[in-house]
This record gives sequence, C-alpha cells and structure tokens, in this order.
Amino acid sequence: MTLKYQIGVDAGGTHTTAIAYDLTGKELARSEAGPGQVNTDYNSAINNITTAINQLINQIIGDCQRILCGIAGLSVIGNASEIAGEISAKSNNLPTRAITDSLLALYNGLEGEDGGLVIAGTGSVFNGLQKGSIITTGGYGSILGDEGSGYAITISAFKSALLSWDKRQKNQLIPLFNQLFKVDNLVDATAKFYKMSNPQIASMAVSVAKLADNGDKNATSIIKKQAELLARDIIIGIDRYEEPKPMKVALTGSVLANNQMLRNFLEEKVWAKYPDVQFSISNGENARGVVFDKSKDYRYFTSH
Repeated sequence: MTLKYQIGVDAGGTHTTAIAYDLTGKELARSEAGPGQVNTDYNSAINNITTAINQLINQIIGDCQRILCGIAGLSVIGNASEIAGEISAKSNNLPTRAITDSLLALYNGLEGEDGGLVIAGTGSVFNGLQKGSIITTGGYGSILGDEGSGYAITISAFKSALLSWDKRQKNQLIPLFNQLFKVDNLVDATAKFYKMSNPQIASMAVSVAKLADNGDKNATSIIKKQAELLARDIIIGIDRYEEPKPMKVALTGSVLANNQMLRNFLEEKVWAKYPDVQFSISNGENARGVVFDKSKDYRYFTSH
C-alpha cells in the first residue's frame, strides 16, 4: 500500500522547517532551510521554502496529499493564492495552501479547537478561531505593529537608552547596547543598528529581558509596556468573539516561551477584563498545524 502523507511548512524570519506527517499525525521526516519571510526577501524566501519541501518529497517514497505553508510576512504582502501557486509549481505541482505563520501556529496550538493564539518572536500577532472564522489583531509588521515582539522590545529599549544618553542620565541600557553592538558609545551603535536585519535586532531582546530579571527598572518598564500592548491585542480579539466566547489562549514564539516576566504582565492585564481566560504554552512544532487544518482550499496549481 502506498504511503500517504502531508507536509507542514513553518517559514519564519530566521529559518524554515518542513515536516512530513502521515495521515494519523505521526512525524515521518523533517528538513530545514533558510529564512522564509516573504516580505523581507521574496525570492530567497520562496527558494528556501521549496528547497525544504523538495528535500522531503525526494526523501519519502509515497504520495503527498497536500502541503500547508505557514509563511511569515504573508499578511503584509497578501497574494496568498499566487504564492501557493508558485510554491506548488516548484514542488511537483502538489496541492498547496499558503497561510500566515501565525495561523499555522493557531491550528497547532489549539489542535483544531476554538480559541486564540498569540505568537511573539521576531514579530507578533493574535489570531482567534471561532466556528471556522478567523479573527486577527495586530501583525502589521515592525513599523506599524508587532507589539510585545523581540523586535519591539529591542527598539523600545534602544530608544530609552538613546534618550538617557542625550540627557546624560544613567541608564543600564546604555552599557548594555554598547556591549551588544561592540562600540564605545551609542552614536556608533546607531550606525550599526541601521545595517542590521529584523531578526538580528530582535535577538537582543533576550539581553533586555535578562537585565529586567536582574531588577533594572528601565528594562522592567520596557517589558511591562510591551506585555500590556500585546495583552491589548488579545483583549481586542476576545472582544470580537461572539457569545459564548472561547476562553482558551495558547502562547507561542521565543519571547513568550522564554520570558516569564512578560507572560506574567500579559496575563494579569488580560485577566483584569477576562478572568476566565486559560493560558497555555504551545511548544510543539507549528508545522504540525497541517494535521489539524480542516480547510478544503487545497487545489493543484501550475505555473504560467
């Protein structure tokens, strides 16, 4: 009997993970490739996504039923159907669907149930699922949104350091960023900042969080503010649910998985309005969202 399987692809800002599952949800194989964020470098992202997919197709002897691609930046540039078509054309014309990486995480985090999922890594977004309808708040990219993300934390902290530097006030964020940028003063740090990618900037949030954990008031203020902004997006999303509102909220992404202080501030803010919300951490592979996707919007694509 021919092995039937499906492929889930989690294409993020730092790397792409493709995982093949049989129809019961058992993992068969996985592959990795470079960044898959389409609004940063489109051609490179598509190449990385299709490379990861084709590695699995070439490795597994069987019949691939469908490919679900969760792609960072898709909500910014749109054209999901066209992107799915291009990926399909470069992947044996298999039935393909393209969605945002946050929606893929929603399918995985809730395992097909109604509720919400917050993703906060390089960027951030809240997605809610109720009776098959999707509710989205935030997710507007690093310039217009991404509250509570690693990028937003770093930017907010760096601005705090620069303001204190101009005022010649003490602020532990100043030596922190001098160290991170490997410079002697923040003027030189700004020059380096504008040459960095969003993931590189976001990675500095870990150091800001550690400073907050050590009791620094400025770093703590940054973490609290960003947590409350992200909580605001959650509350707006829950507000938009129909009654009875689902109260399950899964959290995923490097910031939420690793920053207990931010999670505490976030949960307190949400509970102030919705005390029945049940939070959980989703640590599974988001590519597994293909197992729970109930959409019929898979079709064969061909290149033009």
